[in-house]
Amino acid sequence: MKYTISIILSLFCLLNINAQVIDSLNQDVSPKYGINQLALKYYGIDFTKEQRKEINNVEIEFIYLIDEYGNPILSEINGVTNQDIIDSLKNKTKEVDKFKPQIRSGKAESSIYFMKLTFPSYKFNQRKYGLLQGSAYNEAKLEDFDYLNISGQRFDMTIGGLANQFIGKPSQYLGFGGGMKIDLIYAGKNNIIYGLNMSFYGNKLKMKYPINSTREQFEAPPTLLIGLIFGKWFDKFNIQCEVNLGVQNITEKIGEYDSDWIQLNGWSPGLIVNYPIKLEKPNPMYYYGAPSLLENNLNLHFGLRYLKFSLKEATGLMVELGISYRMAIKGIKEYKLKDEFINK
Repeated sequence: MKYTISIILSLFCLLNINAQVIDSLNQDVSPKYGINQLALKYYGIDFTKEQRKEINNVEIEFIYLIDEYGNPILSEINGVTNQDIIDSLKNKTKEVDKFKPQIRSGKAESSIYFMKLTFPSYKFNQRKYGLLQGSAYNEAKLEDFDYLNISGQRFDMTIGGLANQFIGKPSQYLGFGGGMKIDLIYAGKNNIIYGLNMSFYGNKLKMKYPINSTREQFEAPPTLLIGLIFGKWFDKFNIQCEVNLGVQNITEKIGEYDSDWIQLNGWSPGLIVNYPIKLEKPNPMYYYGAPSLLENNLNLHFGLRYLKFSLKEATGLMVELGISYRMAIKGIKEYKLKDEFINK
């Protein structure tokens, strides 16, 4: 049981987003809003038909001189000789935002920055220009979008604590307790939920179980449920039906080949209601190459379970109430970045 918990907690740690370590004393020169935003400036130039034919599929190298304040100067352009095209590229550079200057040992200094672009053989229409916007998606914030429509697809991971109380016959033997739960669920565009669940409980022993054993029973017999989740998302909450395999340890296991220890086995259907509360604004991100939103939530849940064990005194209902952290990654159906963000 302890190994199962360790493995799942390790998986949770791997899902956390790695923090970036920033050396404040040293920094390489780079466009303030990323190279995609810089490239979009030049792709948006309205070249004439003849000019575009001249630069079709031609790799053009831009060489910038960046001063210590981040001001860019397009000092050299390689790959094109037409002076009108060169003038258009230099004029567009005047609209480029400041760069992040190069910093060495805490001091900003002038530097050189290189970028290569290849202009495609078509003229950018609104649709294709919109596709190019996708490369800038990951650099945008929520307020940089004109609209952002969610597809309904989502992945959620929930981990947290809970309190539980048995009802009926088990309540004569086990008192009020607590534990933890982990859910991993996926929902499609129809809001139907599929997933995996693990719940762990510890309840104080009020009265010893009537079992044929001379061994001392645990003061708080641990209960573990592992199984499948099926359910549906509604507007602001979800309902989950769970089918779990369950175990409850009554006495200690002594050695690997101990045949006298008591462990109850069984299964458990359950009905859980989850209500997530957003902790902050969602963040745009790419998840497996697709535009998505990352949400951090406080999750409240209420559950009712029936535990069917190999001992009738341990078989009955259980109520649980919990609070946990929910990470949600939501799929995006369509979006549009604001013009002022594109034209930065």
